[in-house]
Amino acid sequence: MFIEFYKIYQSKVWQRNSRYSSYNLFKRNVGVMKKYSDIDKLLIKSNDILDMLFNIKSLGRPYPADKIEESESMTKYNRKLVNNLMRVNHAGEVSAQGLYIGHAILAKTKDQKEMMLRMASEEKDHLEWCEKRIKELKGNTSIFNPVWFSGSIAIGMLSSISNDKNALGFIEETEKQVAEHLESHIKKLPKDDKKTYSILKKMKSDEEHHGETAHVNGATELSGNLKKIMETTANVMKFVSYKI
Repeated sequence: MFIEFYKIYQSKVWQRNSRYSSYNLFKRNVGVMKKYSDIDKLLIKSNDILDMLFNIKSLGRPYPADKIEESESMTKYNRKLVNNLMRVNHAGEVSAQGLYIGHAILAKTKDQKEMMLRMASEEKDHLEWCEKRIKELKGNTSIFNPVWFSGSIAIGMLSSISNDKNALGFIEETEKQVAEHLESHIKKLPKDDKKTYSILKKMKSDEEHHGETAHVNGATELSGNLKKIMETTANVMKFVSYKI
């Protein structure tokens, strides 16, 4: 049902791009009104949410492992190990997309929303890199990705209800935990797997940058209990994604 809704939404894109489409005529007419009605606000907000759900673009940065040769000495066991690790990382990036979109939906300022969407685009690069590496290893992504995505949207929205500083605090702590997680995966990699190593090192650098960005923009320090809940939730996702 969700896929069919997406196809219908995509089929309407041309209407929004047309200068004289009913959609754009509606937006221009609404724009000249002195006040938005509740229905107008709902329609405009709904369209913004759909755009964020379906139209987040990656930055198109180069694949970190593009010029690195695949190791011919990697054993079948190690190949399976790396695939499992990358399936977890891919699921994490799916969650990151949902988290940033959830934050953007309820962002209180335009600057905050743009920051969240910019980070989402950078995370989309990570998503594509992980997926490409999994394909190179002839593996599969987690069947629970839709669950991680939808759940993360909800978490992102909940953490953004009160104010933007709390949302930034959530981002800072999330990226800290993700960077630590990636470092643990780097240490588990077979020594001859230079391709995956290069991908995870770049991802870790980006995550640390995102955390620092949240910090310098006034992130609120989260309570110890909330940090523990976040860690436990992430561990459930990692455990399940490692298996399927």
